[in-house]
Amino acid sequence: MKVITTVLASAVLVGGLGASAYAMTDQSKSNDKKQTTTIEEAKAKDIALQKTDGGDITNIQLAVDDGVKQYEVDITKGNKEYDVDIDSSSGKIIEFDEEQKDGEDEKEEELQNVSPAISLDQAIKTALKSAKGTVNETDLDQENNRLVYEIEIDTADKREATVSVDAKNGGVISVEIDD
Repeated sequence: MKVITTVLASAVLVGGLGASAYAMTDQSKSNDKKQTTTIEEAKAKDIALQKTDGGDITNIQLAVDDGVKQYEVDITKGNKEYDVDIDSSSGKIIEFDEEQKDGEDEKEEELQNVSPAISLDQAIKTALKSAKGTVNETDLDQENNRLVYEIEIDTADKREATVSVDAKNGGVISVEIDD
């Protein structure tokens, strides 16, 4: 009888450990899927523009805030500015801010009213030729009296490159790589 009890106890213990290991393995697989699923930037733009009933996107970047990977979208419409943060895995709006523009914003708006000759997508393609990786932030700025796309790229070797692309002619102005 002792032998049967010992065998049964061992079987229950081994079965329990196996089930626990399986559950942990299965759980980690589902967590990996949640972290790697990302909506496209175009979808994030659509979500943000729907929330604001249109407007002009002045900046969009993929960032991590409080451990959540999210798109941060800046939109101007009329005399208002909107900041829309969108969860990159679910597409849900995390945060929404609306503000009236002030004097400093008008200066920036003048810059935004100057139309770049090349699109942001063209500037990104050009930047990725200079620094291979994943784009994590884009800005349209004025530097030395010229319109410039600033494109931040996370490189495969875990560094960050900032590529400045002339918004008029599409030429690379500079490439800075952080160590």
